[in-house]
Amino acid sequence: MNEFALYLGCTIPLKLPQLEKAFRDVANILDVKLREMKGVSCCPEPVSLQSLNIDTWITLGARNLSIAEKMGLDMLTICSGCYETLKTVSVLLEEDEEYLNKINGVLQKINHHYSGKTKVYHFVELFTQPECLEKIEKMVMKPLDNLTFAVHYGCHLIRPSKIMQFDHPEKPEKIDKILQVLGARTIDFATKLECCGYCARLQDEIGEHLVEEKMTELSERGEDIDALIAVCPACITQYDRKEKLIARRTGKEFDIPVLYLPEIMAIALGVPLEDLNLTKRSVKPQKLIEKLTS
Repeated sequence: MNEFALYLGCTIPLKLPQLEKAFRDVANILDVKLREMKGVSCCPEPVSLQSLNIDTWITLGARNLSIAEKMGLDMLTICSGCYETLKTVSVLLEEDEEYLNKINGVLQKINHHYSGKTKVYHFVELFTQPECLEKIEKMVMKPLDNLTFAVHYGCHLIRPSKIMQFDHPEKPEKIDKILQVLGARTIDFATKLECCGYCARLQDEIGEHLVEEKMTELSERGEDIDALIAVCPACITQYDRKEKLIARRTGKEFDIPVLYLPEIMAIALGVPLEDLNLTKRSVKPQKLIEKLTS
């Protein structure tokens, strides 16, 4: 594997450091070479700032890309929102030389320049390269063959598909493939590609409805779903927090923990459970832990 400039973003290191640790554990086991990026800012966030001023959004994203470019490395992200912003900025500037020159006119005022050489990857793209999937399968120390997972892809990975080109826009399978080589079973379900509703914070009832719809479907399947697996910190936060609130309001019994993909990968690759702080969430994965330790 090549070396990458690691872009952590804001949310995971500031609010969910246990997710960063799980990713670093997995990267270390798989011998993924990472270099820290000094001086980066927020990606910036792909919804609100883009809506307010797209030139500012593009300029800040290009500044981050220019840091990786100066390092001579492609960028690896561990957050889907960061991935959407940085990949969108890189694609738009690659396609429009005049706009790239305009952005560089701003960047030169702070001694930065972006020439468009940096490529942006989500860690799932890296881990699903055939040679990496094969390596993961060979390195499994604790097969997950007694576990069943539902996968949430979220919006930022696969939309807009023309720019992201992450996976099939209607039938994504990359996250499922990783879980399957770990030995786990993944399910198909009707609301698999629905938004988590995190960005509908001005109308919170919309977000709660989306969470309730997905959790209701999973809870009523008539089989145990050991966890909902996601790769975006916003989605993880939304499902984890809203699941409990909705259960209290409606009386529905929701008990599906939400895990970050590297957390479950770390378990399968031999990282001790006590090193992962899996209970640091609203919905405790107690049943999952009992299965893993039985």
